[in-house]
Amino acid sequence: MRAPNALPAIAALAALLPLHAQPTQSTAREGPQLYRLEINFRDGNDTGAVTDRRYSLLAIDSRKAVFKVGSKSPAVSGSTQAEAGNNAVSTQITYLDVGVNIDCVVAAAGARVALHGNLDLSTISGVDQVAPGIRNPVIRQTKLDLDAVLDFGKPTVLAAIDDPITARKLQVEATVTKAN
Repeated sequence: MRAPNALPAIAALAALLPLHAQPTQSTAREGPQLYRLEINFRDGNDTGAVTDRRYSLLAIDSRKAVFKVGSKSPAVSGSTQAEAGNNAVSTQITYLDVGVNIDCVVAAAGARVALHGNLDLSTISGVDQVAPGIRNPVIRQTKLDLDAVLDFGKPTVLAAIDDPITARKLQVEATVTKAN
């Protein structure tokens, strides 16, 4: 019986095939996972219209992402009197971040995603006179330090605040999707 002549050629081609194979969608992704985090602040009260403020940022898996928007407001944090007989006063000023400050870490948690976040919403609501000629801002602030596990693409309420003193209502919602 004669051996087929095509067998050695097929074996040689089969050995070269993996070298020329094109990558497919199922091959492992290069680099870390990238997530899109959308945070929605729904602010309203019983009588007024609801206002949504949406913020979106990209975060790399297990790395801290920071989002800040607003301004820095000066506040007197201390003062010292010069030596006796001298009326000079040295004033120390601290600058406060006023606005929206979001620090977060998004990490894979099986088929879901874990979110650790620090959210700080602040506004200047007035000024106080702390000494003759020295006025400091009064800051209205809402801070959240949270840990949550979310389903991809599903909006999740992280916090709901109903303040009876100010009649202020605030709802914080987050949605995480894969960006790559």
